[in-house]
Amino acid sequence: MIRKGYSDGPFGQVHWRMLEPKGPLTRPDLYCLHPAPFSGLAFTTIMPHLAQDRRVFAPDYPGHGGSDAFKEEPTIEEYAAAITAVVDEQSGDGPVDLMGFHTGNLVAAELALAEPKKIGRLALVDVPAFDVETSAKFRTASAKPFEITPDLACLEGPWDRGMTKRIESQTLDRSFEMFTEQLRPGRLMNKAFHAAFSYNVEGKLPTITHETLILASQSGLLTATRHAAEIMPSATFIERLDIKRAVLDEAADLTAEEVLNFLDRTTS
Repeated sequence: MIRKGYSDGPFGQVHWRMLEPKGPLTRPDLYCLHPAPFSGLAFTTIMPHLAQDRRVFAPDYPGHGGSDAFKEEPTIEEYAAAITAVVDEQSGDGPVDLMGFHTGNLVAAELALAEPKKIGRLALVDVPAFDVETSAKFRTASAKPFEITPDLACLEGPWDRGMTKRIESQTLDRSFEMFTEQLRPGRLMNKAFHAAFSYNVEGKLPTITHETLILASQSGLLTATRHAAEIMPSATFIERLDIKRAVLDEAADLTAEEVLNFLDRTTS
């Protein structure tokens, strides 16, 4: 059963979900870092696959899910600081492992750089590793405040993102759950995109020294993920082009298998 709780962070309370294995704990805690504009809810389908012999946490960034509201223009560094507070309270000295998805990969990268001794291994799935020019274009297009109006048409974008693009590979209930979750930040719904597309990917990813898996699915981020592997040549790069949709839901077992194979491997 997935438990929920709160930790005090530098920007208010941080909400998290946690699943414990049925057997003994033999592996480091794993923190799953979510995509924009959703929350740790994105990982609830895959968490049972991951929690074989480790605790799995899925926290919500400030301003998302059940965490306290946050500022107009957040940064990846601030998200990482908030997650660090959860790690400190729940896992002590660590080290802990990290799994990221989309925006969550950047938060994982920043955590590894800011708190290198707290972090063990990284599993980065579908990485938004764009150059500065492309990031600026996406920031302009995606990070605008969400305009709430009396007209139902204002929900078309979130509906398309949460329902239309998911419904073939998820149940109606799950798709609707994801649709409603992204609405919780209100007019600041898109601000995690500002954080993601303002992050210095080209400058920071190559400086990570932790053991890292970069896992690419057949998605719109395939080229960007390949670029992440190019600028992190020491990372283990795996392409699973048979995973074509719902990486954390329909393909949860396949994604978890690759992640656990990497996190649990022995170092020669």
